[in-house]
Amino acid sequence: MIDENLLKSAASKLELFDQVRDYLTQKGFEIIREDMQRPWGGFFAINENQLIDFKDMFFPELELKEDQLNQKLSPKILIVEPEKRLSWQYHHRRAEVWKLVAGTGAIIKSDSDEEGAVQDLIKGEVVRLFQGERHRLIGKNTWGLVAEIWMHTDPKLASDEDDIVRVQDDFARK
Repeated sequence: MIDENLLKSAASKLELFDQVRDYLTQKGFEIIREDMQRPWGGFFAINENQLIDFKDMFFPELELKEDQLNQKLSPKILIVEPEKRLSWQYHHRRAEVWKLVAGTGAIIKSDSDEEGAVQDLIKGEVVRLFQGERHRLIGKNTWGLVAEIWMHTDPKLASDEDDIVRVQDDFARK
């Protein structure tokens, strides 16, 4: 996988993105979008036609039903910078499945706009986020890599980056 020493060192964002991109392409994944301009880090979106390969590599324990496989499912790798936080947010048109695959990270979840307790992510443990559930990914003392699958809840109107309701944001985004 990714060199854990690189995640712990003061590696630049560019170096880390280059290493993750190289790893994903060596594994045969087609990156359809990448964004390293996010103030908290960034992400790589993988071709949805490779969902089964992505699931098998990062979520082998995840059971997907036939009707789920027939819907749009969007695989991504999130890269969160040390000590940065994504917005406190939720989504109208998707649930999400996360797994910390390298480095460190934490999460806050709640059914209301009030933030709950910070919980460390455990490498290899699947985290399920339900449609409408408030959540926040948090960078800890190293870079963190989180595999993510969007589970679109409205087949006629798939979720996208605009389906983010920010309750609070450290970077004053709306």
